[in-house]
Amino acid sequence: MSPKANPKAARRKSSKNATPPHRNGRLSRKIAHQPRVHDLDRGYSTLSLDDILDARDEYHVHLMRHPNVVATAIGYYRIRRGDSWPQDKRQFKGTGVRRLTNSEVRPYSWPAVLVFVQDWIAANEFGKGGDHETEEMVPKTLYLRDGRLVPVCVIEAPRDPKGAPELESIRYPLNNIGSGHPVIIRTQKREHLATIACLVGDGHKTYALTNRHVTGDVGEVIYSQLNGRDERIGGSTSLQARRVAFSELHPDWSGRGTFVNMDAGLIEIDDLNRWTAKLPDGTIPGFMFDVSAAGFSIAYRSLRARLRLGQPLDVW
Repeated sequence: MSPKANPKAARRKSSKNATPPHRNGRLSRKIAHQPRVHDLDRGYSTLSLDDILDARDEYHVHLMRHPNVVATAIGYYRIRRGDSWPQDKRQFKGTGVRRLTNSEVRPYSWPAVLVFVQDWIAANEFGKGGDHETEEMVPKTLYLRDGRLVPVCVIEAPRDPKGAPELESIRYPLNNIGSGHPVIIRTQKREHLATIACLVGDGHKTYALTNRHVTGDVGEVIYSQLNGRDERIGGSTSLQARRVAFSELHPDWSGRGTFVNMDAGLIEIDDLNRWTAKLPDGTIPGFMFDVSAAGFSIAYRSLRARLRLGQPLDVW
């Protein structure tokens, strides 16, 4: 004879093994508050370059009025190297000083407005009981008029009292000169050194690109050392660019009152047969990176994909 079934025990056993349903119309706390990375995203990962530029354009003056802010920029949110990754079992997020030297861009970093400060001040030092007013604190989020939210990454950038170190040795080319090689400019009885960036052309002539503050006025003679001897390699031209409005370079991007210090000057080459397009390591520069509004969206996605994969970038 089979034992008599106990319906209450069966219900208890069934409810013990089942996933707890709603409690008073709400998910159980264990289910509803499961930590996930994208819960804190707030849509930041979908921000475009246009969004970040709009935010910086609208808030730059306001941010620069903070007594500790020295500069703003755009980029990716930098995460302290000691912070945990989303897949780590033990989660840790530091609150100490963030600098360029102790932080990094990770594959899940958000696009953000970067705000550089002279000194890092902890959050608990603002407001009541602190040494600084609440209004002096850099906001964590920028709110645009149309509802877009843009994150802010604060980075300490103290002034470096040290000057540029003196060069111990300078490596001059033997026969052919090109990208990465030094050139010599003599003015006011002093000698200055510069570096060639690359070769550029207008379809008729080929020029060497370097800094405008190096090439100087039109007709300035530029030298280098080939096979151990000083030799004239060309002269400076009128093809120069100094300080240019960002909107003039990129009319489709936001950037009111923003200027780019181009500092670009061209050297008209005397003898093109003495030049090479190769880099010092023997490679040839790749294609130029298109940052125009028309082509940037595709290039931008490609750039982000390569960053996620840890691939090197060839941006010229």
